[in-house]
Amino acid sequence: MTEITREEKYWVWLASSEGIGPVRFYSILNAFTDLENAWDNCGDIRRLVPGINAKFADILAQNANDAYIERILSLCEKKGIRILTRLNQNYPHTLAEIENPPPVLYYKGRMPEFDEMSCGIVGSRRPTRNGFDMARELSGGLAAQGVVIVSGMALGIDTAAHLGALDAKGKTVAVLGCGADVVYPKENRKLYDMIVENGAILSEFLPGTEPKAQFFPQRNRIVSGLSRVLIAGEGGERSGARITVDDALLQGREVYTVACDLKSPMAKLPLYLMDSGAMAVHSATDVMNDQGWEMSFGLGAGKEQKETNKLDLLQAQIYNLLLKEVLSAEQIAQELDIKLREANTVLTVMELNGLVDGIPGDKFRINS
Repeated sequence: MTEITREEKYWVWLASSEGIGPVRFYSILNAFTDLENAWDNCGDIRRLVPGINAKFADILAQNANDAYIERILSLCEKKGIRILTRLNQNYPHTLAEIENPPPVLYYKGRMPEFDEMSCGIVGSRRPTRNGFDMARELSGGLAAQGVVIVSGMALGIDTAAHLGALDAKGKTVAVLGCGADVVYPKENRKLYDMIVENGAILSEFLPGTEPKAQFFPQRNRIVSGLSRVLIAGEGGERSGARITVDDALLQGREVYTVACDLKSPMAKLPLYLMDSGAMAVHSATDVMNDQGWEMSFGLGAGKEQKETNKLDLLQAQIYNLLLKEVLSAEQIAQELDIKLREANTVLTVMELNGLVDGIPGDKFRINS
């Protein structure tokens, strides 16, 4: 289990105390220069820091003892939860860039590297079937290229995002609006376990903390903060996903949306974003090319890489489609809005190069 320094224990003490969010945390840190000084002089916190009332000041004083810290460490040990403070060199640099980043993170699983390529994917809890499939396909295509997929493990688009990354044997991180040991929603118990095995479950809240409505906006800013770019799938214009989009824009992140049925009620968020100048993406390739992220066309870590340096854009798009499901040439032509003859020609070339296999039913799959 992760060891923390004495200084980090002061950070856990302050960040875990009731009424102390990131803004008040950093106000106290600035007032006392270091948190050991705040710990030793709890009686001065209310006087020196605006917004700290008598109740919160009393709680801080009650918690300023080693027994309180040891209870938290013991609980994390029991639950298999690691602690990561902003003082730790492994704290995600992307998240450290935002205003008032979470001082302390609690996580289960293995924290991936966010700093090169990471993408948040958010949207409605009740997307259309096409919207769900599109989010899953985009996520899978990006994860297959080594992009870390970040979302909030809610039903709908969040679930699609995590599943897509898992399909591609990529890395995904779920940020929760509750303790990292609390499965929410309960319907995603299996997904939770899969994410722990292939990425991380992450929270800024103490283990055991139950979900509350006011926690989810805090969760959303971490989703965008961990992500170099954000993709907003189907959703309402005033949805929770819109909050994440606004956070991403404030944090200077690039925001994309998806090409979807513009007549659907679930197209309100994509329409709003497109009207605001956001790029509508059709595939992972669109995002990779727009960001200038280098693409590879092998089959992921641990598998032999194919010699595919001469693949053009259309071949890359077909490859990304087939990463997610077996398709016929006709289905590929429809998905990419190209002629069937063109799809067949490209598929023939890719089959000769050993990238795809033709299978019974006139369909194609990735050559594994």
